Amino acid sequence: MIQFDNVTFQYEKANVPALSEITLKINQGEFVAVVGHNGSGKSTLAKHINGLIVPTSGTVTVCGLRTDNEDNLLKIRQNVGMAFQNPDNQLVTTVVEEDVAFGPENLGIAPDEIRLRVDEALASVGMSDYAKNAVHHLSGGQKQRIAIAGILALKPKILVLDEASAMLDPSGRTELLQTVRKLHAAGMTVIMVTQYMEETIDCDRIVVMKSGRIVLTGTPVEVFKETDLLSESNLVPPETVVIRDSLRKLGFKLSDSVLHADQLAEAICPLL
Repeated sequence: MIQFDNVTFQYEKANVPALSEITLKINQGEFVAVVGHNGSGKSTLAKHINGLIVPTSGTVTVCGLRTDNEDNLLKIRQNVGMAFQNPDNQLVTTVVEEDVAFGPENLGIAPDEIRLRVDEALASVGMSDYAKNAVHHLSGGQKQRIAIAGILALKPKILVLDEASAMLDPSGRTELLQTVRKLHAAGMTVIMVTQYMEETIDCDRIVVMKSGRIVLTGTPVEVFKETDLLSESNLVPPETVVIRDSLRKLGFKLSDSVLHADQLAEAICPLL
């Protein structure tokens, strides 16, 4: 669905490229996490997916359409929904259901179809009971779910989360992740940019970035074996992985596939 071919991008007046020679493919239905320290280029990569920025060199193709062709941008953005860090910056009305309806209304969709889309989108993010509520009364996690509902009402094929959990408290992050996993299970292609490594455990694939380049890619099991490389990229593995590896140094034989807390408990108890 998404293909980066030797993409380099440099912001105006910047001394070095934000992205250098990026080649990456993301398949339909994949859940891909893009991780990296501040300045690694992960958000710049995300903004290429819906044509917010286009490569200085190389090409990005989304659903068969090149992003550097302005004639393709409307179609690309209908296929790619994007959620950003601050949910307050993404909400435009004062009532939940009106906010979710805003996008379809601007596309001139028939009122009956809008009503159906709003109801379906709110149900998808678990916010149906809040349809008539005032937006400013919601928690940060709830606001982010409403922002995603507004994206879903446009019927995109791809959801890009650009550090969408960064400004949320732990409960808000949990709510958001549960929603995203549910959407992925229903067939949505998801690209999640994050600094929180524990959010990546359930992804199909993790892409690790450093200084504008991809330095590692693989499944969570494969990536979390490369602790030295993660450390060089200023990334800390999930706490469960840190505990697992500490126990290994003490002589406990624990599999690379032990990533979740419940898996860790099940593996440790028989050894004790």
